[in-house]
Amino acid sequence: MPSALPRALYLERVSHMAQVSTCGAKTRAGTSCLRSPVRGRKRCRLHGGLSPGAPRGSRNGNYTKGDWTREALEERRWVRDLVRSFGKLEAI
Repeated sequence: MPSALPRALYLERVSHMAQVSTCGAKTRAGTSCLRSPVRGRKRCRLHGGLSPGAPRGSRNGNYTKGDWTREALEERRWVRDLVRSFGKLEAI
């Protein structure tokens, strides 16, 4: 602890350090990145925090059938929940 800072001020400055988020991306060394993320994102600017992501829908060059669109995933989730609810009714 530096002697120039009073203890209370030092503890106040250090106490918030546990709440600061980090990028967490895996580096080439195998450790996690310790940089702070871009505001409103989960990754730092070096690990894609500035990228807006791939275009949605048919504007994405890899878009073929739409099996993995948001709507298709939501529909499959709904069907899975429906099947599970029927399974619970039979158990009663």
